[in-house]
Amino acid sequence: METGEEIQRTLSELMDNLNLQGGVVMGIGALSSYSLGYYDIHKKEYIRKDYNENVELLSCIGNMAHKGEKKIAHLHAIISNVNMETRGGHLFEGIISATGEFSLIDSKVRMNRLDSDAALPLLNLTDK
Repeated sequence: METGEEIQRTLSELMDNLNLQGGVVMGIGALSSYSLGYYDIHKKEYIRKDYNENVELLSCIGNMAHKGEKKIAHLHAIISNVNMETRGGHLFEGIISATGEFSLIDSKVRMNRLDSDAALPLLNLTDK
């Protein structure tokens, strides 16, 4: 990925352009801003924090799947700042500052996220 690209949007577009049914994604790089989250299991909602700082994207891993007609990437990341302090969590958004090096592994089967009122939209590999 190149400077200014947003990770989630770019991966969704790539999934569309390559007609991928799902897969695994891994990446490293550098970010100028990002949003991380922690899922509070009791409240059934994310605690989200936004950051505007240049950081290293040490590790980004997750999967790509369909949620209805939409194609989405579900990612978790570990970030390091200028003091080499790390933070991590669910990656809602990340803007590439210098480069983003991502690898995709095609699942070759349709991966779906299920909607549920009681929980997160979990991954489902069956055609239900």
